[in-house]
Amino acid sequence: MMATAIAGRRILVTRATDDAERWADRLRRLGAQPVMLPCLEIVTIANQGVATGLRAALAQAAWLVLSARRGVEAVARLAGPDLPKGVRVAVVGPSTARAAADLLGRVDLIATESSARGLAQALLARLDARDRVEAHVLVAGAANGRTDVEQALAAAGIRVMRVDLYATIPAAPVTRKLDLADAGIDAVLLASPTAAEGLVNRAIVGPDVDVITIGPTTSAAAAAVGLTVRAEARRPDLAGMLEAMP
Repeated sequence: MMATAIAGRRILVTRATDDAERWADRLRRLGAQPVMLPCLEIVTIANQGVATGLRAALAQAAWLVLSARRGVEAVARLAGPDLPKGVRVAVVGPSTARAAADLLGRVDLIATESSARGLAQALLARLDARDRVEAHVLVAGAANGRTDVEQALAAAGIRVMRVDLYATIPAAPVTRKLDLADAGIDAVLLASPTAAEGLVNRAIVGPDVDVITIGPTTSAAAAAVGLTVRAEARRPDLAGMLEAMP
């Protein structure tokens, strides 16, 4: 059903450049025609204060939770490739797992559902009774990213620390915006509030273009910048967005 719904359609991918190609590959395999228009940028928070805070947090942590490849790269750069003895690593998806294995030397848990929510659920299932009482979990990620992992762990009584290592910002406004109707775009995939803002900075989105969001927070942000959301994913990943596509 999913492949039938998107086959032959021109679909705009608004993720950052490094992430867009993976989604584009998936769309091509399903018979769609992906068009990439990066609508956000990644800014690394690389200063001595962050590096010191990260190393201090790692010294206390039993688990390091990473939901993106960029988080892995930032940890390796700011704290070095050798994690303190005993720190286990939990990640989302194969791409982040490969980065952690290459740059940090270990991966102890890979969430089967490639989302922050899935990672939280997998980690809770892995923690034994002693871990739940004694363990500190360190979440390293984006300053304006989702907090699903922290919320789920804290609700279960787990002590959680967070260190922000990078931030996402909207793509800057341009003088000549891309008219999506003229470009033959049938649908737009929005995976974050930042991408919604960046999209209106870079493109004209007419009423005939279907805007598909990854969840309610992104839907609210899209509405706030004047976009009409046609469909919202029931689960926060690419597959969920494609399933929601009319």
